[in-house]
Amino acid sequence: MTKKTSQDIRKQETDLMEEASRLDEELAIMEKHSEQMVSTEEDIMEDMRKRDREHKDAHLHSVPKSRKHVR
Repeated sequence: MTKKTSQDIRKQETDLMEEASRLDEELAIMEKHSEQMVSTEEDIMEDMRKRDREHKDAHLHSVPKSRKHVR
């Protein structure tokens, strides 16, 4: 078992403060551009839904559409 020195504790505190500062800066940027982020997120979600539907249509139906009612 190793003992923590005061220098180790100060380094950990400094690292935590730097990380908290970085997070605060990132949150400020996100708040500043919140409308653009919401718009982009909606576009991404719409694209994901479209791709998911296309994948399901192409791979999960037992009979292809063009042959469904042809005998």
